[in-house]
Amino acid sequence: MNIFETKIICKTFQGLEQVLAEELQTLNAQNIQVIKRAVVCDYNLELLYRCNLELRTCLKVLVPVFEFESNSPEDLYNFASRISWEDFFNIDQSFAIDFTIQSEYFKHSQFASLKLKDAICDRFRNLHKGKRPDVNTEKPDILFNLHIYRNQVTVSLDSSGTSLHQRGNRIEQTIAPINEVLAAGLVLLSKWDKQSHFIDAMCGSGTIVLEAASMAINKAPNLDRTYFCFKHWKNYDKSLYNDICTELEQKITKFPYKIIGSDNSKKSIFTTQTNVKKAGYNSIIEVRESSIQKVIPPMGKGTLIINPPYGERMQTHEIDRLYKQIGTAFKEHFTGYTCGIISSDIEALKNIGLKPFKKYALINGKLDCIFNLYEMYEGSKRKPKTTNQDTSPNE
Repeated sequence: MNIFETKIICKTFQGLEQVLAEELQTLNAQNIQVIKRAVVCDYNLELLYRCNLELRTCLKVLVPVFEFESNSPEDLYNFASRISWEDFFNIDQSFAIDFTIQSEYFKHSQFASLKLKDAICDRFRNLHKGKRPDVNTEKPDILFNLHIYRNQVTVSLDSSGTSLHQRGNRIEQTIAPINEVLAAGLVLLSKWDKQSHFIDAMCGSGTIVLEAASMAINKAPNLDRTYFCFKHWKNYDKSLYNDICTELEQKITKFPYKIIGSDNSKKSIFTTQTNVKKAGYNSIIEVRESSIQKVIPPMGKGTLIINPPYGERMQTHEIDRLYKQIGTAFKEHFTGYTCGIISSDIEALKNIGLKPFKKYALINGKLDCIFNLYEMYEGSKRKPKTTNQDTSPNE
């Protein structure tokens, strides 16, 4: 079997699976299948590179290479010892093993990964007179992913290496920063058309406006990233990869509308300005120091998305007052805008005082959250009720 004629598994956060599937459709992926926290499609080399470069809601791109059953660490070692690991990489390359294990047969997950590491190293020792490749847990040349569910073992090649949310354009952060993949997911879920203004009035470290800006100019999120494990694979096609990068660079365009990040914290403003400069988006993103109550958005249509403090960071009476102020700001200042808010505090969201036309269940870090979207209209600001209204918690 050719180890590279298989499937691609694109991992994401729970709640963003369908968004990721839609992204894969734009890349002409075939036989797309949504599973929990991931989307699967058919493999081809060009698609693998594009997934790593272009997908905004993807954390990792995996290629499964072996699947087998194992009821003990010894079984795992014995099977893995018979695999021709030299087909994947050379002795002078470094490797590491990432793992996700849910099994009564492997109660110590790290021990299972050690058994796999031992099998790989022993295979090379037998072939190279006692020599073995180095392990590098920071930036390995080759990264294997070990997934065990009950007695089903899957070993995959991790083509990404470090998580794809590490775009390389955020060097400063504030307390509880939002992950780039989740931030991109919020923008995509809002259905912002990139033909109108975009605002984050509680911008923190600027992650949401940075993601919006890259979408606005049609820049692939990881175009500036240099580290990908697939560059160390034996089938790496440098010419194909460079051609894709050149094509993506030529697709970058100008954005005639405004993207604004504002916050009432001087530290947040400094952090956002630093990150905007690092990303090279000074001419695209305007940074303002202002509370959400005082933000005056550009006239016309637009989208506002905020990630306000949750209950874990504020007292109940403070957060209730804040969310009432947010609702008031939506109604008084953002006519014509779609307003989105993500929060883990379901009770506090009631203080917004508006009925969302869309809501999505998401996870931010370890917190279960709701992402509510409101359409702000003149007068009642309420959208006429329709039969296809979607308020399902998980799209």
